Amino acid sequence: MKRCAYCEHPITGEALPIAPESASGARPTAYWHKDTADCVTADEAATGEASPLRRLLSRS
Repeated sequence: MKRCAYCEHPITGEALPIAPESASGARPTAYWHKDTADCVTADEAATGEASPLRRLLSRS
């Protein structure tokens, strides 16, 4: 299972690999969600709550 290095939630679907700093392979490849909106969606799915930005926008 791949986890996002930014939001630390599991990644479902496509992931954007981040090249490790060391060429020797001492550190594993890190991944980010393909789109930044996927981080928000993953956080909402994990917590069951809407993000503060989404709540603010839904009031308009």
